[in-house]
Amino acid sequence: MPAERHVPLEGASNFRDFGGYETADGRRVKWGRLFRSDRLSELTEADFARLAQLGIRHVYDLRRASEVELSPTRWPGHDAPRLVPAPIFEDESGGASTFQRVAADEGARHDAERSRAIMCQMYLRMVTEAGPLAALGALFASLAEPDQFPALFHCAGGKDRTGVVSALILLVLGVAREDVVADFMLTQRYYDSDARRAAHIAGVIASFEPGFFSEAALGPVFRVEPGYLETALEVIEADGGAEAFLAGRCGVDASTFERLRGTLLE
Repeated sequence: MPAERHVPLEGASNFRDFGGYETADGRRVKWGRLFRSDRLSELTEADFARLAQLGIRHVYDLRRASEVELSPTRWPGHDAPRLVPAPIFEDESGGASTFQRVAADEGARHDAERSRAIMCQMYLRMVTEAGPLAALGALFASLAEPDQFPALFHCAGGKDRTGVVSALILLVLGVAREDVVADFMLTQRYYDSDARRAAHIAGVIASFEPGFFSEAALGPVFRVEPGYLETALEVIEADGGAEAFLAGRCGVDASTFERLRGTLLE
């Protein structure tokens, strides 16, 4: 397939290939093997026709079960990929979504810095809490099984949970930290364009009583910032890097990393 980063679709704005990056040993991540996206529930017939050309075999859904129920993925056709539930956070864990946490914090609803701090806390939870760590371990174990690729990872916005998973995969493959952060920040161009973000914020404000949210406080929820991913990377790097982090905290064995590099690098 052509080396195209962004895959333009009618029903998803943040669908992209995260291949093509150079690794520390001089190889490159293969194009057409790894994809990431926001939710897929609004894909059109034309979108599915476009995606059929990619030959995706597995779709890993990182959302909570309640999110899937509200916005299910229905991939048509006899050759549809396998839809794999892979929630980073579980509904029954008692952990509210980041948006719910902002909404529940009166100060955060009107203060961008407090809202931003809640976002960073969510990234920290993904790399320190037992539930997300177990989910990451299971996900990497699954990826090491035969015939997993091409694979697609997605959550609701394709930016936070998908961003951490994508970063870990790229780091394990040997992609430089600056390229990993740059890939993370591409969401600003696709999902978080100024017009799209303004529409999200306006819709949220309109759905609550007047004065519940300030526009400024919602900005950090609907965009990505380097500091978000940096919060997770600090933990990963303190453990000695992605491999040591995944081995020590998530129980991923060394053979998994070797199989992924053998499959995904050229």
